[in-house]
Amino acid sequence: MILSVLIPVCRIDAQQQESTPASVHRAVQDPAVPMIALPSRFASHRANCDKPIPESGTIDLANLKGPGCIRHLWILYGDDIRLEINVDDAAVSQIDVPLKPFFGVMHGLDPYFVNNAAFTVLPNPVFGKDGHPGYNLFLPIPFQKSCRITIHGPTGRGAVAMVDWQKYDSPLSLTSYRLHADHRLYQPAPERGSYVELAETEGEGFVAGIVIGYIQRNKRDMVFHTGGMTLLLDGETDPHVIRGHNVEDDFGFTWGFNDRQSRWIGCPWHENRGRNDQDGVFYRFFGPDPIAFRSSLVFRTGCRGDDMESVVYTYRIPDTSAPEIQTPGQWQVTGLFMPESWKAFADSPYVSDKLPVAQWPSEPDRHYPTQDQFQIVTANLESKRGWIDLQNVYFHRHHTATPLTMLDRSVYARTYLHSSETRQGIVRLAVDDWTVIWLNGRKIAALRHDEGLKTVNLPVTLLEGKNELLIKSSNTGTPRNKGLWTIHCVVQ
Repeated sequence: MILSVLIPVCRIDAQQQESTPASVHRAVQDPAVPMIALPSRFASHRANCDKPIPESGTIDLANLKGPGCIRHLWILYGDDIRLEINVDDAAVSQIDVPLKPFFGVMHGLDPYFVNNAAFTVLPNPVFGKDGHPGYNLFLPIPFQKSCRITIHGPTGRGAVAMVDWQKYDSPLSLTSYRLHADHRLYQPAPERGSYVELAETEGEGFVAGIVIGYIQRNKRDMVFHTGGMTLLLDGETDPHVIRGHNVEDDFGFTWGFNDRQSRWIGCPWHENRGRNDQDGVFYRFFGPDPIAFRSSLVFRTGCRGDDMESVVYTYRIPDTSAPEIQTPGQWQVTGLFMPESWKAFADSPYVSDKLPVAQWPSEPDRHYPTQDQFQIVTANLESKRGWIDLQNVYFHRHHTATPLTMLDRSVYARTYLHSSETRQGIVRLAVDDWTVIWLNGRKIAALRHDEGLKTVNLPVTLLEGKNELLIKSSNTGTPRNKGLWTIHCVVQ
């Protein structure tokens, strides 16, 4: 998808406008992050640092006054270094992560060559792994008032850096987006059939890119067979989802990875010891197709007990937040149940809370290709910003991003809505595929959403105290959503 971006015109007062050439008013798209537009007129500056880290273990590489934008950051040393960048005196620094993962060098590995639109890592050509590479950042770091770049590391380690930045005239309007980085390290991640969160935030912004590294521990299957990525967006305001295809597909490869790098997609490091024994680091930057969110982002990927490290790069607008929502915090899901016609599904009778319960098989990676081998499994789920994810609960059955043994099956999901009084209200549900809903034992809707996630507003009568909400959800075989199976619930 190619995104058309409207470039804002910098605001200049009338008197200045009369005496300023028209070229000053233009804003220019950043080549690495086209969503960021910056003034075309600026003064070029460089801040240099070359001194040892003091006994405090902390030193500033630069302390800049704005408005301005860092266009290139070069750092020499990376081992045992934590990078902190604070923009506009924020209470919490927007970036506070280990330096090497921030530049795509994962799991403490010796630095390797990385080259993409966001950053470049250039290992020392003379001393090999014993030398120190140059870490080069090209993601723009805009700031209105100030930008402080700090490193934390061993006493005596060299703090060597160059910061190339642009200073703008004070009256000029600067983009409101600020760069953030979310770092995660799982050693190991949970076993197969679960997921890990790569980032979670609220407010308005967009995802600019991700780097993720796998060290394979579970060697019963390919490291890529985790079910892919899922981005749950704007649950508070406009629930919608970006569903992954499978891990290597999400990064633009096919049937595994190869050692190739391009501007937006690449694999800078890969150890392939066999089909079921390989490690790798992969990046995906969303320059032409950023993933926008208006109120919140929950970024997840499936996992299988491997070591996983990731950095998600987002741009966010300060002082924006998600509105408060009333949503159930706990759900119980029970399934899988056999296929039915739409008529039989829509006519499903209400069932009590005494649904059959069983445990996972002793070999969770075993495939169950025939329907008569299914067990009924109950799981307790916590919702996140109103979302519950059913796809991963039943992922044990097959390795692909669309488990064939999950298609056309159904589950029951039960929760409770609490009300301080008897009142009229709205239950807002975002559901995909087929859904039947009961409130306090009475059927209130049967929905057929074959084309993916859709939101409905259901008028209800909430009784004082605890109200039982029961949903029967079917994961139909339509390919559009690639196995997406989620429910979002808000009470109004």
